[in-house]
Amino acid sequence: MKKVKRRAMSVLAIILCLMIGVSVFTYRFFSQGSQWVNFTANKHIYSNGVLIGGAIYDRDGNPLVHTVDGVRKYSDNESVRCATMHIVGDKKSNIATSLQKVYADELMGYNTINGTYSVSGTGNSVYTTLDADICAAAYEQLKGKKGTICIYNYKTGEVICLVSTPTYDPENPPVISADDDNYDGVYINRALSSRFTPGSVYKLVTAAAAIDNIDDIFEQTFTCHKTEVINGQKIICSGTHYEENFEKSLNNSCNIAFGNISRQLGWNTTAEYAQKLGITTAHELSGIPVVKGSIATSGGDNELSWTGIGQNTDLVNPFAMMRVVGIIANHGMCVEPYLVEKVTNSSGFRTQLPPNKTEKRYLSQSTADTLSDMMRSNVRNKYGESNYPAGMEFCAKTGTAELDGSQVSHSWFVGFSRNEKYPYAFVSFVQNGGSGAKVAGVAVTRVMTAVKEKVDSQSTAN
Repeated sequence: MKKVKRRAMSVLAIILCLMIGVSVFTYRFFSQGSQWVNFTANKHIYSNGVLIGGAIYDRDGNPLVHTVDGVRKYSDNESVRCATMHIVGDKKSNIATSLQKVYADELMGYNTINGTYSVSGTGNSVYTTLDADICAAAYEQLKGKKGTICIYNYKTGEVICLVSTPTYDPENPPVISADDDNYDGVYINRALSSRFTPGSVYKLVTAAAAIDNIDDIFEQTFTCHKTEVINGQKIICSGTHYEENFEKSLNNSCNIAFGNISRQLGWNTTAEYAQKLGITTAHELSGIPVVKGSIATSGGDNELSWTGIGQNTDLVNPFAMMRVVGIIANHGMCVEPYLVEKVTNSSGFRTQLPPNKTEKRYLSQSTADTLSDMMRSNVRNKYGESNYPAGMEFCAKTGTAELDGSQVSHSWFVGFSRNEKYPYAFVSFVQNGGSGAKVAGVAVTRVMTAVKEKVDSQSTAN
């Protein structure tokens, strides 16, 4: 009897182990099956490490990448290929945030029932909101620089332009050496995966906090004699502005005034608005992760002054800054930016739910509209209306972010068109570019001119 009992227990133990093993396998099959399939050695979906299934299109149905006779083909236009490389991905999957990497399952057409099998064997199609022509225009403005230009429709959330440089032609990739400065950070999407000292564009966040929390902010005047000593340390301004009110302080981007405003707000409110407006929170763009920024939250009055000015240890992601001006443009509401409009199978049927386009309020309408008026005043009274596309009613803020040592400042320009025929918000950033208005501002103005021309031509055609 003891021998039978031992044998029975052994059989039960084997059955238990088998059941555990089957359970673990089943769980991993459903949770990790796509990762098993999405392996570069799988010759059914990869050729020499290159994904050969699925296609990616721009908003007009132009192919950004697709497969022809088993060969991966990019756009016929070289500027489009270079402009969209960070979003589409190169042939060797070097871009971790590219659609070919992040949307590999969708492009393959993987599901737990059929695996990657489809009747046509062509995979799925990803339709983006990008406008290939506008992306190409942005690339031409950034060529030879390190930076990014992003533009989105603040009413619908559609991202029509998202270009990062340096880049290269994925059809003719260069040989890149480790010490080649021309390709420094070439595999990083600077729009989504980088953060930089923001300089004066960050004053928009400080201004929003001031409108909400300093009752007499519009009655106050600020005196600027270029420098001010706070706790034995200097706050330095780019000019001498003498007596100025709140609006003029933003027009002149006065560091003395905004240092004073930051000290009135205090550390807690400064940090609160950085989080409230999405500077220090994590975002996603259609499933692609976006790095979050960081703002100092403690220190002396000198550090507090520089933090509200956009210096100190402030680091801001360009995409997040675009989102901020989109909120201002849309009367305090945010329709989250998105990149992927739909994914369809070989029969043309959707394989995903449509993007969520619900609005959420981040600023009161009064505060947002006041900021909008102040940014419009920047253009009219400081930057010059004639420098921007006629009829777009530009509202903008420049930033020339100072860096340690002898490094050239970062160049920023953010804003939007207030004419709702052209409901687009933008960020332009050039790493070590110098003047915000003369470098980043000129670049994105030319791209926004292309946007206006395209909208006008489509309106005429319709």
